Amino acid sequence: MSRRPRAAMIVLNHVTNDSRVLKGAWYMADQGWDVVIFGWAPKSDVDHIDVGRADIVRFPRPVNQRHPNRVIQKLRRYGIKARNYARQGWIMTIGQVIPGPSSEILRPIGLAKIAMSEAIADFEPDLIHAQDFSALPVALSAARKLESRGGTRPPMIYDAHEFLPGQANLKRAIRRSLVAMERSIIKQFNAVVTVSPKIAEMLHENHNLAKHPVVVQNDPVLAASRIHPSDIRKDLGLAADIPLMVYSGGIAPQRGIMVAVKSLTALPQHHLAIMAPGENAHLIQLTDKAAELGVSDRVHVLPFVSNAEVTSYLKSADIGLIMNTHHVNHELSTPTKFSEYAHANIPIVVSDVKFLAAETRRLGMGEVFISEDVESFVEAVKKVSADKAKYIAAYVPEFLQERSWEAQCERLVPLYQELTGLHGIVQQPSVFKLSEPEIKPDGENMKDFYTKFLSAETTA
Repeated sequence: MSRRPRAAMIVLNHVTNDSRVLKGAWYMADQGWDVVIFGWAPKSDVDHIDVGRADIVRFPRPVNQRHPNRVIQKLRRYGIKARNYARQGWIMTIGQVIPGPSSEILRPIGLAKIAMSEAIADFEPDLIHAQDFSALPVALSAARKLESRGGTRPPMIYDAHEFLPGQANLKRAIRRSLVAMERSIIKQFNAVVTVSPKIAEMLHENHNLAKHPVVVQNDPVLAASRIHPSDIRKDLGLAADIPLMVYSGGIAPQRGIMVAVKSLTALPQHHLAIMAPGENAHLIQLTDKAAELGVSDRVHVLPFVSNAEVTSYLKSADIGLIMNTHHVNHELSTPTKFSEYAHANIPIVVSDVKFLAAETRRLGMGEVFISEDVESFVEAVKKVSADKAKYIAAYVPEFLQERSWEAQCERLVPLYQELTGLHGIVQQPSVFKLSEPEIKPDGENMKDFYTKFLSAETTA
């Protein structure tokens, strides 16, 4: 082969806030692969972004999703039997997919096939990595296009970010349809990867998979971590002796953040920092509740920082919070912030969702409270605040190394090699940082666009 091995990753979001996808592409590019992430553009142009040595290409949605008939017409123009997808609920207007603000996360799958599959085939990947269930049909469509051009269908990986039947934020009818889609497609994929041992067991059992899914937990990077020029306490102007709790992550009722806001009346010295990706309806509810309770001066909303800088930024906080309510997927894994707080060397207070609570107790890194119970939360916070050193002692080097992205990817690299028979030339770790978007010129075809940023290095 006269070029490096190529991997196409597909994710149906804007990519830039999806830490798992970004870290995966960044790491595999440093392992000598040309990796391109295919996602949705926020505007009407195709654009390109770097993350380390990996690349992101984002596509605008091809039609106005408010008019399903136009979707069907567009699908027919591309030779897709729209009625088959519509019958199974794969073509929908925005609000039918995920209600509320999270409708921005998932777009109609049929549209992604239109926008991306031809371009993915033009990239000529040696492997296709579908990130989450919504990317499954897109990956399969791209693989078939490659095959129809006289090539070999590349091996495909399904990376299950959650347990689909447990997706509480999907409407029941939509969830049933998507579960049926997953079941009908999953065995056409050569391997399955997922985020926790429990989800791996359930996928293996539910789909009668020939091989057990590979577990790659969503942990922070070590080699590419950077020191943030500031820190959370400094940015808030808080003295070192003021107790500071922090929540970093998505903002939604099922994240349980309201418990922490309500607790401040019983924790008169504590401050709460909420690091959020942006304002939404629930964040407004949280700040309104803080005003109603007279604690607004102790509730602080901050933007996300770079993935590579988050652990450095959080180090000056006192307690990291994970307050998930009881939903199926919350019971099955530890979220990214679990290991981010550990690498920031701060103890944690977590709700009693099964896997997270069990890990917290086993490791001794924090206290567990009854989900949605303010009194129980206050008690847990007081325990941790009284003896932080006791909980921080759990963060021994062996644990931190195991709960790093580099350690987790020791399972991913052999999988790429096994499925393709290809090995990249390992590079020194690149900087884990996103570049500014570059707009693709009008009229330039995708193959010419790719040649601008793809490496010409050969494989080992």
